[in-house]
Amino acid sequence: MGVSWVPGESELRWPWLVVALGVLVAVLLLVWLRVWWRRPPRSAAYVAHATRLRRLPRYRALVRRRALLGGLGSAAALVACAGAILLGGRLQQAQTLERDDVARDIMLCLDASGSTAPWNVDVVQELRDIVEDLEGERIGLTVWNNAAITKFPLTDDYEFVLEQLEQAELAFSGWTDYLATEEYYAYTAGTFVSEFDRQSSLVGDGLVSCVQRFDRPDEDRGRALVLATDGEQRGRGVFSIEEAGAYADDQGVVVHTIANPGEPAEDGDLDELRAAARATGGTYALLGSDGTAEEVVDSIDDLRAARIERPPLRQVVDRNGPGTVVAGIGVGLLLVGWAVEWLVAARGRRPGR
Repeated sequence: MGVSWVPGESELRWPWLVVALGVLVAVLLLVWLRVWWRRPPRSAAYVAHATRLRRLPRYRALVRRRALLGGLGSAAALVACAGAILLGGRLQQAQTLERDDVARDIMLCLDASGSTAPWNVDVVQELRDIVEDLEGERIGLTVWNNAAITKFPLTDDYEFVLEQLEQAELAFSGWTDYLATEEYYAYTAGTFVSEFDRQSSLVGDGLVSCVQRFDRPDEDRGRALVLATDGEQRGRGVFSIEEAGAYADDQGVVVHTIANPGEPAEDGDLDELRAAARATGGTYALLGSDGTAEEVVDSIDDLRAARIERPPLRQVVDRNGPGTVVAGIGVGLLLVGWAVEWLVAARGRRPGR
């Protein structure tokens, strides 16, 4: 999915609050100035020869220092108030999210029969490598034997996809010497129509079932299918491999085959798999061959992908940064002023000062 943010103009959500707080600060400032400028009370005691005191260099230095520190404190307080007022008014910015989706789907089609189980751990790892190199496509997983089940439908949640593939890897990892584990039977439940059915690994039917898992048939989307099987088929299905490949081609699905190093029951199964993949414009590779995952990913990248334009999403977000920065500067200046005043006072109390 392509995403781009287009920032808009900034504005205050509550401008009236900014005005009210500004007026309040101005009134408080006027009251403070009025108190500071008022005449001395009648009960004030006057000191003789104060003019001589004001002319002393030490006195003038203390007055300047007090005025400087007082001015710094007042300015810092005003800056902190300005930041608080800006935060109170909630400065906001409208942003437009331009979105478009990659119209490309990939279905992972895994043979779960007993003949492929010893190799399926490596197959799933190959599928994980393929998924990790993709970006933006929707991915699904279908497993099959003489029947097919959907482990998860097409989705662009890659974290979920990798978790599901990890479960598949665990389910097949316990298979040794054709002895299946409970995890395997639990994972592949539903892929056997009947335990007495001698038909197994119906490749043509499995391929057609995976093709039928693609949704949104009316949309112009690129569709690819990664078929992992050894081609060993027992029994006769509804579709032959050749017919299944033709069906996939009619549906606009490109088939990429990863063949396990099995022993096909009938001569020519692997050749038919290769021919079916090539007929759809896909690839054929043996499991473990160098570049298997990379070749599939490159082929998927070359698959035509239309862009689905989605309506832009407009969001309004608070911009607390400016107000926080201004308020932080004000508070910082206040702390600096208080620290300087404390140090100067402590220095003045030292003996001999």
